[in-house]
Amino acid sequence: MVSITVPNNYGAVIAVGLGAIPVLSFIHGGITGSCRKKAQVPYPHSYATVEQCKANPSAEQFNCAQRAHANFLENAPQTMLFTLVAGLKYPEYATAIGATWVAMRCLFLYGYVYSGKPQGKGRMMGGFFWLAQGALWGLSVFGVGRDLL
Repeated sequence: MVSITVPNNYGAVIAVGLGAIPVLSFIHGGITGSCRKKAQVPYPHSYATVEQCKANPSAEQFNCAQRAHANFLENAPQTMLFTLVAGLKYPEYATAIGATWVAMRCLFLYGYVYSGKPQGKGRMMGGFFWLAQGALWGLSVFGVGRDLL
């Protein structure tokens, strides 16, 4: 039998992993929906066509919002898991790094959608989220994982 003891300050880890990250997902969805409406891209189409983007700058912005949201959804589940697992041994680090990841993802979203840079290059404003995600992975695998072996 395996028992897991959570540290006293694990609530902050939960606040980031199961609070801030899902809230950011709702924000992404709201921004993407708002951009879809302005771009007049009907469901079920995931993206505006090249022709639509040439004719309507809002269509390009919608594509950027849609891609930012998709990228978020590709990375959020593992980041949530890494935050929760790393927090079992390193709650302060997991909270700080997880919060940094959320902040970088906000910059990524803002840069991608609102910077006005061509081809979504504004996303690089928050591109360092990968470092935070890697740090959480490292704390999970090498910090907590080795204790389980």
